[in-house]
Amino acid sequence: MGKIESIAKNVEKKKEAPILKLIHSKDKSVQLAAIEALGKVGKDDSFNALIVLLTDDDADVREAAVKALGEMGNDHARAHLQHALSKENNAKVEAALKHAIEQLRNARD
Repeated sequence: MGKIESIAKNVEKKKEAPILKLIHSKDKSVQLAAIEALGKVGKDDSFNALIVLLTDDDADVREAAVKALGEMGNDHARAHLQHALSKENNAKVEAALKHAIEQLRNARD
């Protein structure tokens, strides 16, 4: 079984620890799949790891983290996302931030 298939199995079982180990994988497809998966698992350690990734050097990683946080629906993420938006200079990540903030706002209403 490949790493991406393993990530999918762990999402089904809501096991975040094996996924967390892959968020810094050198294989970018594995890394991005793991980040996306954390948004589906939605536990506290997943949330904390995603918040840290908002400051990653790689715009694709930041964008994936933003999307995962939006999907997670954790209202505490909104302040972090708004702060990240004030510092972001990549248009794709900026758009993802605005969308995720809106997602969280709509989920609360």
